[in-house]
Amino acid sequence: RPSSTRRPSFAQPLSLRQLLLLGWLGGLGCFHALWPLRHLVLYPAGVSWHEEGHLHAWHMKLRSKHGWVVVHAVEADGLRTDFSPSHDMYITADQRKKIIDRPHAFLLWVTHLAWLHMAAGRNLTSLHAHSCFSLNGRPHASLYGPPESNLLAYLGRYELIPPFGTTAVGKWLMPISPAQMPQAEQCSRVPPPEYSGREMAASMRDLHLEAGFRTVGSVLLASNGQPAYMQRHTVVDEELAGYLARAAALRGDDAIE
Repeated sequence: RPSSTRRPSFAQPLSLRQLLLLGWLGGLGCFHALWPLRHLVLYPAGVSWHEEGHLHAWHMKLRSKHGWVVVHAVEADGLRTDFSPSHDMYITADQRKKIIDRPHAFLLWVTHLAWLHMAAGRNLTSLHAHSCFSLNGRPHASLYGPPESNLLAYLGRYELIPPFGTTAVGKWLMPISPAQMPQAEQCSRVPPPEYSGREMAASMRDLHLEAGFRTVGSVLLASNGQPAYMQRHTVVDEELAGYLARAAALRGDDAIE
């Protein structure tokens, strides 16, 4: 005789709450699967070289870059001064290593350099990078450049991913894909003699003094009396944006790229 007990149904429709939870979990899984691969679609080839799309990628630990970089500052009165993070005594050794070969960190340091010129009352018109790097022991080539590229035009404009931002490759980063890595040395492994480390260190110290920085004990203080590490001098605020606009006018640019 058939049982009068109704068996539970396992094909009941999902509730709205369950559907939302399932959709959220599926979206989260897709994001974590696709985000590390974004450099294949959003950025030019050669992520290990230019590092756009490098963060959170699955091959983060597969590259090592070594080299040097010098920033050539030009002022409205014709004064030309060389600066380098390698000879910046106001940053730590760990910061120095990251600033030199990581483009985003380097551009933040350049933003601070522009801020120092503004605080020192100098009429900066351009900043140009000269560099030479080796990727995973390959022959050396320029990472930052071309040398005529003015870094001032890109400060504060390199924080968003495409399509909200723009790539720096071909603008202030040299475009080298894995297939185009040089087979012979393209630049000097060490900075040329005209880039004097002692002079660059002295220039950086003088610039900080002119900008109102002073050292009390082992602490570097800004002109407002607060520790330098508490300042936001790597951010293009309204004051620095106005300074950059004036720099563009001094060099005759119609608009910043």
